Amino acid sequence: MFEVLLDSSSKYLSVGLAKDGKVVDKIFYEAWQRQSEMMTSELQTILQRNRVKNEDIDAVVIGIGPGSYTGVRIAVTIGKTLAYALKTKVYAVSSLSLLRDEKQPTICVFNARSGRSYVGVYDKEKCLLNDCVMSNEDLQKYINEHKNYLINGELSHLDLVSNVYDTIENLARAIKEENLAENPFVVNPVYLKELL
Repeated sequence: MFEVLLDSSSKYLSVGLAKDGKVVDKIFYEAWQRQSEMMTSELQTILQRNRVKNEDIDAVVIGIGPGSYTGVRIAVTIGKTLAYALKTKVYAVSSLSLLRDEKQPTICVFNARSGRSYVGVYDKEKCLLNDCVMSNEDLQKYINEHKNYLINGELSHLDLVSNVYDTIENLARAIKEENLAENPFVVNPVYLKELL
């Protein structure tokens, strides 16, 4: 059986296919403000390329944000619809947690605009700082106090070199009991901007 992996919370489009939690194929590229046009067709491409039929899919894994307001809704809506239509399991996971490195503590960052960042800090499977909104000034202080942590995500707004972060492997690793939703209807986007 296969798992569909979806995230569109940042400027990157992430569509993946896993079998028993191991990624077998993926499509990952920058698609800023085009995720809504591209995600369903890329999902169809990856399913056809691997000859996966609807009945072969037993789970959908969704990055639920925080991130781009519209981007977060795209993956969540497509993932929920797919899971409901196929009557499959759905797993929901923080999009920031998908930026974590498996080897060292990671400060995971998306640009929240207006001098702020979405931030979560993870050390492998452990969350060291719950996803939150932080002023860029406070984030810079946090980074300076944790010099041995990796910084991953959208970083150019902090005058740091941004890196490309392929989230698909971490989407596949999110297939675990604590991320399993009761049903697709309880999965909602996480915006955090409401807290600003």
